[in-house]
Parts: sequence; C-alpha cells; structure tokens
Amino acid sequence: MFMSNIGISKRSATFQFSRRLIARLTFLLGLLWLPIGYGTTIQKLDIDDVVMEAELVFEGEVLTHEVRVDSNSNLINTFVTFLVLDVIKGNNQIDTLELKFAGGTLNGETVRINGLSIPQPGEQGIYFVESTSNKLINPLVGWSQGHFVIKESEGQRMVYTNTLKPVVGIQSVSSIPLTIKRPNTILEGNTAATGILVDSEGQLRRQPLQVNQLKSEILEMSR
Repeated sequence: MFMSNIGISKRSATFQFSRRLIARLTFLLGLLWLPIGYGTTIQKLDIDDVVMEAELVFEGEVLTHEVRVDSNSNLINTFVTFLVLDVIKGNNQIDTLELKFAGGTLNGETVRINGLSIPQPGEQGIYFVESTSNKLINPLVGWSQGHFVIKESEGQRMVYTNTLKPVVGIQSVSSIPLTIKRPNTILEGNTAATGILVDSEGQLRRQPLQVNQLKSEILEMSR
C-alpha cells in the first residue's frame, strides 16, 4: 500500500507538471502564432491619425540590430538602434534611439510576426513612433502605416512605403465630414494609411515625394 501511494503521488506530480508544461507551451505557441490569429488585427488609419498618435516622428538611419530574449516571456525581440537625423515631431534632444520590435533570429531560432517589418541596418526612413517607453509588439503607429523608407536617386531623396512602393502624394482627410467619410477598416497587408497616395502598379507615372515635401505636410498636420 505504501508503495502504491508513492506511485500515485508520483503520477499525480507528473500529471500536474505536464498540465503546467502544456499550459505554458500553449501560451507561448499562442504568442508565436499571434500573426495568424486575431491578435495582430490592425486598424487602417488616416494619415492625420498616424501623425497625431505619434509621440515622436523622426528621420533616421538604422545603425544596429541586437536580438535578445525577453526575461519575462522568453520570446525573441529585436532591439533596433537609430541615428536620429531630424526630429519632425516630439523630443528633439536625442541623437540616437533604441526601439524594441517583437521577433527576430537568435541561435538558429526565428520568430516572425505577420505584418511586422523590422527596419534593417543601413535603412534610412521616416518613422512615426507610438511610444518610446511602452512595451509594444511594434512601436510604430499602425505598423506599416508609420514606416516610410527613403531612397536616393539622381541626387534626390524620395519617399517609399516600407514595401518600397513609391509615395506620390499625401493629403489630409481630417476636413472630410464624418457623415460622408468612409469608416476605417482593418489593415490588409503592409499597406499605407488613408491619405497616402501610392503608385503600386507604376501607372500614375509620377515622381515619388521628396523627403522635405513629406516633412512639410507632417508639420502642417501636427499643428
């Protein structure tokens, strides 16, 4: 009987451990599969909203990546250090900035979040930062909607989406009456905010916006 009780106790302890392990794995898998489920549903925003919701808007260049494991969740994150070239909105007393993005590759293990693009070393762009202090999956407002890439061509610095589609126009939609304004929907893929005109098919035959043109429009919207 004594041996039987020990056996039952061991089985019970093993069962409890297995339940805890399964619960933990389920939780982690839920986070890892977050991009496939409802967890990464992002609302499509107006460009006015992107500007207003940003704590910081800056032109910068990606200096380094550092991939680390979060000590609390054990999930992989990529810490991106930017050289701040120009502050368009927010604290202009910074020269460099580190932002954390969920996902990355470490020791052969890769975690990807659908719809989340991590700025790559050497990339120059204009970045709309939702928060410099809160822990977010993606610190950029509206994910792709707050991420623009700068490319230089024939001495001119042009603006593209984060999927390298030319941005050929920007227009505030804040003045459109709510009664006739199209309601915001769910963001589909890495698309731009409403009010950003993108020549995705090369049909508009217009030059991409220059960096200073985009900056000027952002400043106007932030007033």
